Amino acid sequence: MRILKLLLSLIAFIVVSCSQGEDTSIVYGDRIEVKLGMNGDLNVSSDQETRASADNGIYGINVYFDKEKDGKTNDIYAFGVFDNVESMTITLLSGYKYRFACTFAKNGPHSLYYGQYDGNSYMGYAKPFQTNKHSSTQLGNKFVYSNSTGEYLSGITSGEAILISQSTGGPTTNAFPHPRINRYYGELDSYTPVTGGVATIPLKKTCFGLKLIIKGVPEGTLSANVKLSSDGDVLASYSTTTNDVIGGGSIYSFKDVYGCAMNNLNAAAAVVTWTYTSSKFSQWNLSGTNNITLKRNVLTTVTVSVTPDSASGSISVTEEEFGGENTINMGINTDGLIDIIVNPEPED
Repeated sequence: MRILKLLLSLIAFIVVSCSQGEDTSIVYGDRIEVKLGMNGDLNVSSDQETRASADNGIYGINVYFDKEKDGKTNDIYAFGVFDNVESMTITLLSGYKYRFACTFAKNGPHSLYYGQYDGNSYMGYAKPFQTNKHSSTQLGNKFVYSNSTGEYLSGITSGEAILISQSTGGPTTNAFPHPRINRYYGELDSYTPVTGGVATIPLKKTCFGLKLIIKGVPEGTLSANVKLSSDGDVLASYSTTTNDVIGGGSIYSFKDVYGCAMNNLNAAAAVVTWTYTSSKFSQWNLSGTNNITLKRNVLTTVTVSVTPDSASGSISVTEEEFGGENTINMGINTDGLIDIIVNPEPED
């Protein structure tokens, strides 16, 4: 009899302990394994070559679900940081709808800082892959199920990023609001899991291109810069005394990648400021400003020139889309610049 009482007490203890360790507000149904894919501006299909290209970057993914079944998919379910699309497999619960939010940083391993950031004891990616609880996140190539902890990637909707310092190899001191990174963002909402299903997230490129050319002058100094109107960030700044200066065409992420992808915030106002100082006659000194618009998926080329002996200056702006027949090769070099090639020949 004493042994029976002990067994009953042990069973009761186990039942109570188990019930305290799980979220009883969730009705656990069948578990369904689902793969993830992407389309839109970044097509990640079953094609091997396409997948190999897509793997050259870092993905950050948040998964939300309709926990209360009230039509709102805003409860965090899982998150993960990936550099391999083949690893993007998640186990979902039947009976719920899900929302997937994803960002992709192309060539992220060559641009984003990965290491022991902000006192963390582990290696991880900082912005834009920080969470609401930690300043950086490990590259796990797996989902972390977080409906009990509430942790999620809090930075993936922002363009801000901690880059690799070109001088030290460590992290840059501050996050760049418009980093030279080819970013994508997209969401898939109200997804119902099915056995063998693929959740395909439509991704939109959330960046713009800028190239600044300063025409050489026979004497004196000509300087120019391009500054964003919204926050005063200088994107490009060059000066010349003789020869033309052609800044390497650069790609920049929008500050609000979520707004760009989801709310069609596809343009940013900027100001071109230029100054000419003559080395012969002060009356030839000139300066001016011009307003321009930097557009999503467009390379804007700004050319500044001046003719000292006639005391005149000019600015011209041309645009090329990132695609179509005049394809622009947006391959980013390790220095953060991009190669601009119209109708490029096949790469080696």
